[in-house]
Amino acid sequence: MREPAVVLTDVGLALLGAYLGWRLRAARAGGVLARAGAVVMGGLASAALWGAIFHGWFPAKTATPAGLLVWMLVALSILVVAARVLDLGLAILAPRLRPTPRRAIVGAYAVGFAGVVLLVNESFTTIVRFYAPTLTFILITAVLQAIRARSAGWTLIAVGFAISAGAALLQQAKWSLHAVYFDHNAVYHVLQGIALVLLYLGFLRAPDASASV
Repeated sequence: MREPAVVLTDVGLALLGAYLGWRLRAARAGGVLARAGAVVMGGLASAALWGAIFHGWFPAKTATPAGLLVWMLVALSILVVAARVLDLGLAILAPRLRPTPRRAIVGAYAVGFAGVVLLVNESFTTIVRFYAPTLTFILITAVLQAIRARSAGWTLIAVGFAISAGAALLQQAKWSLHAVYFDHNAVYHVLQGIALVLLYLGFLRAPDASASV
């Protein structure tokens, strides 16, 4: 196995995301935020699982067709998360925006994301550049909801997304605890795990903000 710390932390993140997503869906079946939270957890779990396979068993990275395929599954998993949080943020901050134009905005974003990653540049930096604006948008949304509703749940969601954003920044800066045994990717996964727990607690406790999401 190549990059054992990266692979093991990715597997741990995948298991955690899948478990929390399942718990969240079961705890608040049919709830707006429960559904959104389950998609976020599931998408990040999928990205982590394919990431573990990519880092562990494809030394040539995307230079081989199989490696490129696995990496595309990572990218598309993150795209699902990004599109869902964009949709959630728009529904909350622009409640007068009807579902059809809102979904058209999200669809255009998703097509642009997928098109650039599939046809132009598949690097994680490119993925982050598409994901970062939606992450910032949902973070702002969560902060505003926490202030408006004085909700501990939305505060936890805001903190969770803030940690996730900080983790991405550290990953891009290649900040590591050890260059070989615990590199920037492993640090990113651990911080993402903390973010997932906070997001789970937030989605579980926050009042639904919009019935149209």
